[in-house]
Amino acid sequence: MRIAFYNQMFGLDGRHFWSNIIGHYYVHFHSNPEKVRERVDFGETIKTVRKVNADILGIIEILEGQEKSMVKRLRKLGYSYFYFGNGHKMKYSGLHVIELVASKIRGRQLNFKEWPVENHLGGGGGMVVCYFPKLKLNVVQIHLGLPTKRFFFQQIKHTQKVLGELNGKIILMGDFNECYDSVKHHFPELKLITGKIKTCSCTPIFKWFLYKDMDHMLVRGLKKKDVGFLEGRSDHKLVYADLD
Repeated sequence: MRIAFYNQMFGLDGRHFWSNIIGHYYVHFHSNPEKVRERVDFGETIKTVRKVNADILGIIEILEGQEKSMVKRLRKLGYSYFYFGNGHKMKYSGLHVIELVASKIRGRQLNFKEWPVENHLGGGGGMVVCYFPKLKLNVVQIHLGLPTKRFFFQQIKHTQKVLGELNGKIILMGDFNECYDSVKHHFPELKLITGKIKTCSCTPIFKWFLYKDMDHMLVRGLKKKDVGFLEGRSDHKLVYADLD
């Protein structure tokens, strides 16, 4: 079984300094949703996730209104089941940040009390919780807000509560916006399997000042066979793991 997770940076170009800055400006500070969508390109995202060929795939930072396009493209790669979660709203356009778990294996989405977010830059990209009966596996995908904000710890506590209500095997994966050593004490029953891979930022110049492990997979009741990463168009790397 292969699991993968990717912060695709809204389908924007994170490989170049100025394109990263301009793209984030349009997403977070432009009021016209159509102007924002004009800069989004899922093509590179699809190329990247096709290479990894995961059974269960998590993608975050999808712009509200583009879920159907993403699903259509993923269906062509063999994904049949899709589970969505809402994150914060953009301050100016009012669009939600969306996250997705796509699977080739049938599952069901579990509903919990709404995940705490704040509607501004770095307010938290959401949570998706799924159970896959065939695998007897719970997948919890999160996109935490900025660790400098008080709601970061509210999101941690909510995640802890959700994990405490799940039985059996667990994968907790996502963009934690923080290195593993800073969050590991919050999840003592889970084991890191992605080995502190430095995933962000892949953008030149930014990389000189901020290059650390932010995207993690933690597990309970599973053993890893292999772990790796791919670089695409985003400022984050895609991380994947083969598990027993």
